Amino acid sequence: MAILTKIRNRSGLAIGVVGVALGLFVVSDALNSNMGLFSGSQTNNVGEIDGEKIGIKQFDDKLQLNLANFQKRTQQENIDESTRGQVRDQTWNELLNTYMMMKEYEQLGLQVGEEELADMIYGSNIHPQIKQSFTDPATGMFDVNNVKRYLKQMSDGTDETAKAQWKEFEDYLVTESLQRKYSNILKKGLYATSLEAKNLYTNRTQSAEVNFVALSYSTIADSAIIAEDGDLKSYFKKNMEKYKERENSRKLEFVVWDFAPTSEDSATVQKWAFDQVAQFQAADNDTNYVDLNSDSKFDARPKRRKEFPESVQARLFRDSVGTVIGPIFENGKYSLYKIAGVTQDSVYSMRASHILIRVEGATDADTSAAQKKANDILARAKKGEDFTALASEFGTDGTKDKGGDLGWFAEGDMIKEFGDAVKNGKKGDQFVLKTQFGFHVIKITDDKTKKMVCAGIVERSVEASEKTTTAAYNDASQFAANSRNADDFNKNLDEKKLLKRVAEFVRETDNFLPGYTEAREAVRWAFQAKVGDVSEVLTVGSDKYIIATLTLVREKGKANFEASKERVMADYRKDKKAEQLQEKLKSAMESATTLDALSKSLNQAITPSASQTFENGSIPYVGFDNSFAGTIAGTSTTNKLLGPVKGDAAVYAYQINKIIAAPPITDYSQQKAELNGALQQRVEYGYFEVLKELKNVKDNRFLFY
Repeated sequence: MAILTKIRNRSGLAIGVVGVALGLFVVSDALNSNMGLFSGSQTNNVGEIDGEKIGIKQFDDKLQLNLANFQKRTQQENIDESTRGQVRDQTWNELLNTYMMMKEYEQLGLQVGEEELADMIYGSNIHPQIKQSFTDPATGMFDVNNVKRYLKQMSDGTDETAKAQWKEFEDYLVTESLQRKYSNILKKGLYATSLEAKNLYTNRTQSAEVNFVALSYSTIADSAIIAEDGDLKSYFKKNMEKYKERENSRKLEFVVWDFAPTSEDSATVQKWAFDQVAQFQAADNDTNYVDLNSDSKFDARPKRRKEFPESVQARLFRDSVGTVIGPIFENGKYSLYKIAGVTQDSVYSMRASHILIRVEGATDADTSAAQKKANDILARAKKGEDFTALASEFGTDGTKDKGGDLGWFAEGDMIKEFGDAVKNGKKGDQFVLKTQFGFHVIKITDDKTKKMVCAGIVERSVEASEKTTTAAYNDASQFAANSRNADDFNKNLDEKKLLKRVAEFVRETDNFLPGYTEAREAVRWAFQAKVGDVSEVLTVGSDKYIIATLTLVREKGKANFEASKERVMADYRKDKKAEQLQEKLKSAMESATTLDALSKSLNQAITPSASQTFENGSIPYVGFDNSFAGTIAGTSTTNKLLGPVKGDAAVYAYQINKIIAAPPITDYSQQKAELNGALQQRVEYGYFEVLKELKNVKDNRFLFY
């Protein structure tokens, strides 16, 4: 089970572009349900894929199944909103993977056979998560035999939960492998042509020796360009395509009321914890007492020492049954531990620290050098030098930063010779041990034990009291009642001297606002409100209320003047500046026929660029100006004053003195390889979004969650 936990922790809830990282959520029922998931009501649809509607009931049924699986797998009684959001994303991606990708795989005949799956688990191409999960923490080394032993034990055992979870992990490996195969097929279908490779080479190596005079747009103050709304709207209409939104988003302004626990709240919980000591001590039924008084239920499972916090380990394994330890304040909560029972394990638990000295090389001399170094370190430790400091200095594995501490471990957790050496020693022993990983300088830091303890734990988190939350809620409610519209909102904000926060780009699938997690309620409101609306009291996370006003709506594929106004203003000013500077330069060029004469007429220095290429858009003393770099690359005339040219950063007059042609080559394979690499990278991260566009995927989850 520990191995499965490692795999689960590493796979997490991360969702790849096609839902590849499905973690260990069950996908089998989705794969076997065919179109049943999509045969919902014509209304209340949570989404649509290629015309097939996904009803909210169908989606929610699947979501609840995944939530239940997650709780069962992680043994969490409660799931926070952030995790719920990740599970919703997981569920949505399962559906996308089922409906879109599985059809693609079937059409192409892509499969993962039993032999291929075995190869990923214990064969020649072992999956990274398998390697990570079965790597010895003491040595950092992976042994495939540990995988085989685990699978045999699981197969011969009766733990059906473990078997089911392993099957889920295998499903994940299959799904990931199919995605990789599909991606590779797409990559093989793309290639760079010889002409593209030649153009890449030319754009990099052909250059021009050019002199120019630049009139920067910054020489005209923004305030000098008067722009009426009518001018801006006219400009916007002419360039509307430029301002179309790439995705749906909203702009919110909001104010926050924090009801985090006060010192009074903390003192109340602390007093509660101390009051529990005598009552917990006197309780006849620990199970009932914990279930009635604690934030968590009684856990009757005997535990090894490593499963308890370091702060209570010593007393739990030293004191007698019935002893109450605490209160202990850790991780935002007060906890009391009562020793409810003691039993014996079938194996020893041990604790040690080590310093691993690896053998660098394959010769006997390399082995001797590593052994000598280990013996020298041991001698220093035995003379009284701090073992922790020595481990930090000489250690070569992951325990180095912990002073070599391996913590408590049970027989079988480490390689056999290491575990046996510690088991056969006693607390305080220090010695050198050679294993397949090198030489270990070992210090046994505690007595071995087979003792296991069952402890009742009464715990309570320090949270805001009803008094604290009510006061914050009342303040927020009063603000909301007095803010019927955006003008009222801003007026009340100023009067109460409250800090206004701004969320510039809020997307419909976001679960947060800038600086604030678990803000799904506010995001949902934003996508159902109209500009100028003011929200009711909304909850953010577990300790904040907010009131928000919707100030801007951006719709994908549409151009909105108000949403784009700042960009329109900047572009309009730039174009007007360009017109003025072009006219100024054109007028000067009528009497100045050389660049020198033009420079003197304008009192503007000539700037040289000895080797200007098309690919490098950096213009000396100006900055990046791809338009001007492209103009230079497209000019074949030399020794002639040219211009004026409107660039991205300035208006130019220029003269090309010499064009340095690209050195001729016949082999463009290097350029082809580079272009192919860029194409394949775009495929890797882009094809799923293209499929979503082709399948007309509509995601309406924000209306319901």
